[in-house]
Amino acid sequence: MLSGNDIIAQFEQFAPQTLAVPGDPVGIQIGDGTKAVHTVLVTLDVRPEVVDEAIALNADMIFAHHPAVFHAPKNLNYADPQNAMYGEIARHDILVYAAHTNLDRATGGMNDWLAAAMHLSDVHPFIEAGDEANMGRIGTLNSPTTVEAFAHELKTIFNVGGLRVIADDLTLPVQTVAVVGGDGGQFYPDAQKAGADVYVTGDVYYHTGHDMLAHHLPVIDPGHHIESIMKGKVRELLIGWAEQNNWPLHVVASTLNTDPFTFI
Repeated sequence: MLSGNDIIAQFEQFAPQTLAVPGDPVGIQIGDGTKAVHTVLVTLDVRPEVVDEAIALNADMIFAHHPAVFHAPKNLNYADPQNAMYGEIARHDILVYAAHTNLDRATGGMNDWLAAAMHLSDVHPFIEAGDEANMGRIGTLNSPTTVEAFAHELKTIFNVGGLRVIADDLTLPVQTVAVVGGDGGQFYPDAQKAGADVYVTGDVYYHTGHDMLAHHLPVIDPGHHIESIMKGKVRELLIGWAEQNNWPLHVVASTLNTDPFTFI
């Protein structure tokens, strides 16, 4: 019998929980790791519509990047939509597992996938110390471009309807690119110190944007949802391990877009 714990143990050889930043609630979120798993649904976020998708697939396990229980509930009153979602998960005996900052910091993980999507070469980490060491990646484009042209290219690469650019001059040349998936505004000094011409990250705060301008580092914010690249990538990893270990496992990448923002 293939259990959820078997899958988790294999995955955590690639991205161990010890890589997660302190306080990040990675690992099993809901359910019993000893249960048999035949079908896994891979998703960026655990939302009610994703749970419905898992139920329709008869999935035994949801593998997510963002923890389903990021903030512990004070009660399980199902009048709250989030609590109602937890109830549906429990009712259908679905195991929910999350790999968050451990996947962000893993070699060959989230930030390497984003760097590859942007066609960067000579890729290496640029955050050298602290709990987030090895979190980001920096590399070079094959040929120089401009901030504006690169921003338009990222819209296509990540299939986003819009993005935010923080720059005094959109014609500035760009060839060295730093990236941190998700909310990485705090790392812009590291990106600048490492020699980035532009920094790509999500969820940049208003006043942090002012600081970036003051330090003359162009920043492109394509949003947090670009991390959905992990759905296909984790699916590939799980399928590869299933073949190596002769696991009878079906792995599905969620087809749902869980980005809460709509550009108009």
